[in-house]
Amino acid sequence: MAFPLRGPYLIGMPFPETRRRMIALAAAAVLSPAVLRRAFAAGEGEADVAIIGAGGAGIAAARTLVEAGKRVVVLEARGRPGGRAFTDSSLGIPFDAGAAFIHFAERNPWIGLAEHYGLELLHWNGWTHFRPHAGGRFLGQGYIDRRLRARKALWPLLEKIESGGPDTSLAQLAASLGEDGPTAIRDMAMLSIGENPERISARDYASLWDGSDKVVPAGYGTLVAMAAEGLPIRYGCPATAVHAEADHVEIATPLGVLKAGSVIVTVPVGVLADEVIRFTPGLPLETVHAIEGIGMGALTKVALRFDGERFGIAQGDDFVVVDFAGGAMTFEMWPFDRDIVIGTTGGDAGRALGDMGEAGAITAALEAFAEVVGEEAKRRFVSGRLSDWWHDPLSQGSYSVVRPGRAGARVALARPVAGRVWFCGEATAGGGAMTVGGASLEGRRVAKAIIAGTH
Repeated sequence: MAFPLRGPYLIGMPFPETRRRMIALAAAAVLSPAVLRRAFAAGEGEADVAIIGAGGAGIAAARTLVEAGKRVVVLEARGRPGGRAFTDSSLGIPFDAGAAFIHFAERNPWIGLAEHYGLELLHWNGWTHFRPHAGGRFLGQGYIDRRLRARKALWPLLEKIESGGPDTSLAQLAASLGEDGPTAIRDMAMLSIGENPERISARDYASLWDGSDKVVPAGYGTLVAMAAEGLPIRYGCPATAVHAEADHVEIATPLGVLKAGSVIVTVPVGVLADEVIRFTPGLPLETVHAIEGIGMGALTKVALRFDGERFGIAQGDDFVVVDFAGGAMTFEMWPFDRDIVIGTTGGDAGRALGDMGEAGAITAALEAFAEVVGEEAKRRFVSGRLSDWWHDPLSQGSYSVVRPGRAGARVALARPVAGRVWFCGEATAGGGAMTVGGASLEGRRVAKAIIAGTH
């Protein structure tokens, strides 16, 4: 078996100990901004708007501001754009290590951008061949029907929550759905949201937009990276401190201190909660409480490449191992007719999988897959890759999850601080939360507000 030595969460970013040293240096730099400004090239130490993060929100904001004639500098800690939208080709077969679906396609701006760049889009029909297994045994149509009934019964309860009921957790709602309800909703939450249902606000979940989904054979991450081309992005340049004055902001970086009229902070909530970026003066309590009210899920993937053998399984089939350690794991079979299987789990099961390291996670996923299709899978296995955003210091999770009782946290986080510091991204996207599309709409919204001079 071939196990690549580095997971995608290490590509283009400093190791944690290196990052801590960079933070210390940049924080000290605030004490001597005149010296450090010289690290920027002439004329590049000032901007109308600084953007921290070149993911979906940062790219959309930068494009909007540049088109309006604003001077923009985007600071990106990684060596690539896209953030949690990343198409990994290290196995010789591309797969989306992060975001994979263009959700609510009817209003998602990435549909138009894909068409602009000439990238193929396909309609995604969902997991239409759901085949649950436990102990290597198919559990049968009766099991499937019971699970589907439990999920269907959840929606009327969510509608009541959305219309004004108490903001409970998904787990509490599931407890009223009969014998199959708790496990059915647990697996749904962990495999789609990346979090255990007891940590998910039912009201926030109920508010998410619905709509059709599209997929990009070339990769969602590929599409996002194309949209970043030509933008004024400084890669390998993490922001470590933001200091707000009455008429400008100063952002500390390893290159020096960047002065701007406003700053748009698009880093994930997990990074904000870890105080990787220091804000002075301190953030208002409303913003602090908003950050505390939002956690990060741990949707974790393992890509398994095989040598062409498909074990009699058709493209589009989806196996679910419901007795995977800590929850369940889905196996998406041969996406886009490629010799690759994508195993996905989430929540505490996803965190535990990441704790194993890449080699251990690949072994665990391959063992679960072989239990379903047979030991031949191990002999025909070529290589694997772990995609673990929870242990990525620049993400600290896959996407934002509002905690029970904190359904107003997204709106509170979206409010600007002192008219100059704006937080935006998938965490502030309301019904578009947890998606690249929602993050991009937020980036565009904030950029337009800054252009219009509204605070």
